[in-house]
Amino acid sequence: MIFQRSKHCIIEIDGETFSLSGKRLEPISAFSETRQDTYFVSDFQGTAISRTATIDSPVKYIEVMVRKNLQESGEFDEPLSIITHWKKKKGRNLSDILFTALPTRILYQYLERFKEFQDTVILFSPYTVLFSILKKMRLREPVAIIFQHSRFADVLIGTQEKVHYANRCVAFDDTDEQIDVLWNTVRADIEAAKTDYGINVKKALKLLWIGSKAPPVWAEDIKDDAHPFPDADFIFSDGNRYYLPFLAAVNAVPASGGLSSSREKAMYYTARYAPLCNALLLLGALVFITGIVFYSYKNTMLRQETASVEKTVRSALGSLSEKTPEISYEESLSLVKDLSYSRKVPSYKEAINDLSAALSEGMKIANLRIDYTKEGVILEVSGRADMSFKKAYVGYHAFENYLQNRGYVVEESKFSTEISSSLFFLKLRKKIL
Repeated sequence: MIFQRSKHCIIEIDGETFSLSGKRLEPISAFSETRQDTYFVSDFQGTAISRTATIDSPVKYIEVMVRKNLQESGEFDEPLSIITHWKKKKGRNLSDILFTALPTRILYQYLERFKEFQDTVILFSPYTVLFSILKKMRLREPVAIIFQHSRFADVLIGTQEKVHYANRCVAFDDTDEQIDVLWNTVRADIEAAKTDYGINVKKALKLLWIGSKAPPVWAEDIKDDAHPFPDADFIFSDGNRYYLPFLAAVNAVPASGGLSSSREKAMYYTARYAPLCNALLLLGALVFITGIVFYSYKNTMLRQETASVEKTVRSALGSLSEKTPEISYEESLSLVKDLSYSRKVPSYKEAINDLSAALSEGMKIANLRIDYTKEGVILEVSGRADMSFKKAYVGYHAFENYLQNRGYVVEESKFSTEISSSLFFLKLRKKIL
């Protein structure tokens, strides 16, 4: 991207350190020579191991169990840090994991070392890069990724959804004979993984490092034709070009996958995309100012057009008022309102029918008053119920509920009881809508 800062990387592998800027790779004597935000890929001085495992434990305790198993097996005799590259739950308490384990003191040495620099450093392990290649290839069938450097070969087998196997194969030295033995060991590991995990590996991606001997051509059952990085030519300091897909993968790994803290990652992204953000802010400011100027101009034009229209309207209204006689509409409107009121207001008969239908057996109305107002009709009803208190109370509430369902609103309600009868009073209002 035009406004994005170019990515700078440091590769520390097999005791050597290299600086990568763009397409140029050159050895450096110390990391301190760099003066910019950096990706730092390290094999941690050969102290780390990377493997897959199936752990019988809740997901949140997987790393703890991996650490415990490695220490109990005697592979490490000091505190460990576990770097998780991938994990997936298989059952209630069963999960698969791809991890890198290294002594905690080594990891802290790197992190403390990076704090001394003003620029941001994002730390990665080689298997972070290999796993990113596996996800980029997007193959449904398992593929073997082999990164051969010096006398080592890092092997990763899986798909973008599942990692089956990971291991580092080692030769005694980097002579041609031992490198041939190393590749035979890698092939044997792949065959063993096929048997152990019941998978079929038909493709392999062989990644070489500077000075690596050309890999052997395997049998037709495993084809070496999986290359997700066609543009992976880099110029070394000696002027020669090398095809190094591993470095292309380093450039493609997002900073969010690094081992550094969230604060370091946030600072890296901020610095990397600051030119783009500044350009977008400047563009936004220009668009905003242009919009203000444009709409100010449009507002002025609309005001002028509005004033012209208003003047024309006033002139037209003036001529109409001189020629058209005024017609009084108050009497007609009053008649319409009266007719509408007469149509909507409940009649005296309708009110009597509503009260009669609402009365329960034993209830009698002694007094009834009906008033008609502009808003509606008001009813005042009083009477007595010659029955027991319980029946009278139930009947009165049924009487009241029925009238409410008919559209009446209770404004006042009284109910009292005597020895053999009960008295009730109800004031209702029904509005005209």
